[in-house]
Amino acid sequence: MRQLGSVRKVRSSTYSRNVPVHAFSMTIGDDLTLESGLEHQLMMMLDRDRDVSWLVAQPFLLRWSPRKSHYPDLLSVRVDGSVTVWDARPAELQDIDFNWKVEKTAEACTTRGWRHRVFPGLSGAEEVNLRWLSMARRQQPWMPAATARLREITHGAGVTFGDIAAADEGGYLLSTLWHLAWRGDVELDLADRWSEDTPVVWAGRS
Repeated sequence: MRQLGSVRKVRSSTYSRNVPVHAFSMTIGDDLTLESGLEHQLMMMLDRDRDVSWLVAQPFLLRWSPRKSHYPDLLSVRVDGSVTVWDARPAELQDIDFNWKVEKTAEACTTRGWRHRVFPGLSGAEEVNLRWLSMARRQQPWMPAATARLREITHGAGVTFGDIAAADEGGYLLSTLWHLAWRGDVELDLADRWSEDTPVVWAGRS
């Protein structure tokens, strides 16, 4: 799968409905060229999932007739080798033609033992929160030491983001906390409105 590359060059013109996005993926360590902001949302969600080991945009072409063809938007590979093919389309734009292509794409994926999913997009709050976390996705040299300090501070119950901010000197603890939230080591609900009262909850800790 790591030899699989994009089979379609994404272009934009004056009359294009979507604006292409060139986005860096931490999963593959390189840029992906995506057709739309919605695909970028999907890529960020998959990029944050540590069980995803590889991503390919515009991975293949399905052709059913001279007038019926389809390029799926994204392909993801999980660490267990399972493959999911993705199409990104808002629910209100999923018309008869799109749904027909989805059905046929799902059938083609099933023959290879792959899954197919449609991504309709995130809510406004989820998108804003995900973009915020993505700014902290790169690990910095101070983060291992800061992580150990965070675990000390949060040993007791009820510690909040505000408590971390109050104990922080130089921004090292907060920047590390956001990075840990991006990684999923600290649990945050993307649909919530985060504030200084948001509790710090480590993944796997009851």
